[in-house]
Amino acid sequence: MNWNRNTLVVGALALLLAASLAIIATLLLRPDAAPAAPPTADAEGVPETPTAAGLAAVDRNGDGIVYQSGMHPWVVQDEPGQCPVCGMDLQPVEVGGLGLGTVEIDPVTIQSMGVRTAEAEVKPLTRAVRTTGQFHADERAQTLVTTKVGGWVEQLHVDFAGARVQAGQPLLDLYSPDLVATQEEYLLALRNRERLAGTAAEADAERLVSAARRRLAYWDVTEAQIQAVAAAGEPMRTLPVYAPASGTVLETTMVQGARVTAGQPLMRLADLSRLWLMVDVYEQDMAWVAVGTPVAVTLPYDPEVRVSGRIDYIYDTLDPATRTVKARVVVRNATRRFKPGLAADVDLLSTAAEAVLVVPAEAVVRSAGRAVVVLALADGRFQPVDVTLGLEAGGEVEIRSGLAGGERVVTSAQFLIDSEARLQSSIANMMN
Repeated sequence: MNWNRNTLVVGALALLLAASLAIIATLLLRPDAAPAAPPTADAEGVPETPTAAGLAAVDRNGDGIVYQSGMHPWVVQDEPGQCPVCGMDLQPVEVGGLGLGTVEIDPVTIQSMGVRTAEAEVKPLTRAVRTTGQFHADERAQTLVTTKVGGWVEQLHVDFAGARVQAGQPLLDLYSPDLVATQEEYLLALRNRERLAGTAAEADAERLVSAARRRLAYWDVTEAQIQAVAAAGEPMRTLPVYAPASGTVLETTMVQGARVTAGQPLMRLADLSRLWLMVDVYEQDMAWVAVGTPVAVTLPYDPEVRVSGRIDYIYDTLDPATRTVKARVVVRNATRRFKPGLAADVDLLSTAAEAVLVVPAEAVVRSAGRAVVVLALADGRFQPVDVTLGLEAGGEVEIRSGLAGGERVVTSAQFLIDSEARLQSSIANMMN
């Protein structure tokens, strides 16, 4: 008994080897054998099966029949023959039909399976991206207070960070020996001009007066202060330093009696009537965010406060720790309701730049790196089609290749239909 079984196994292997050698010999010895045309492949390198229109293009004799490889369905010709890739006989396929992979289901079974369909549409794809942000002072609305001359702070009028000041408001009184000396020079030039009035040296005296005034102006002494010195006839011991702009004192380094050097930062002011909201955009959402994207801002402690705006700038760098890119939104803050450092919830109302071909996400069968949708054809026929996916949002997914638009795709029970199509293709390959 064992001997008979071994004999059968050996015989089967011998027959299989002989068949393989015969196929290889046929391919090698056929003078007219030609390599198969390279199949059209999708973005993932998967060969695409010709559609009905593609089969019709091969039917040159007009008999409505073409011949297709069961193992390599992209191999199609108008006459019977063998597949140049695997050597198997090509199978006849009706051009009016839909080729390999088509499944035909009777209406009763379709109803019992609960098959539903939807249309592949071309439309804008919209997605709401929810993220967070933080308010910051507008960097373009900040002013640094400095002096161009050294000295000492005699009197500090604004002595804490957070104080609100108006443009022209005195911030501190500065005593500077250099300023006192220059005032003396200016007064001396005025007296000299008065003494030489009406003489040939009057023009030179006037130039000395102008030079002294210009030197005071270069040190940010105002015209009113210069006129006050001239009217008093004696130098002012201290001169006030005024706020160059209105805003809030973000930080100060000054205390009463502090020594000041030329160019030393004294205070930093910021106009908080307009803030920057720095929004965190995660890298998986970057395709949905662009300059001009509308945003809706709410506060965690008061959800009723809602502010709308648009992204006006997207930064060029990504934070490797959080995997986010910063996007900036300018927010008006006339009532000072929003504070720098305050967190906010942000909804980005994003829309794809152009209308795209989309199908319901539930219509896509994803497996082994492939994406398939099942077309619902006439007379209870269904055909799985390989597709390339794009953006996905709102229960819909973009189809970048594989569909043209307007097709009916199966949105329920497509797993069963796709499995049946695969099973039929496998059986057909085994029978060949």
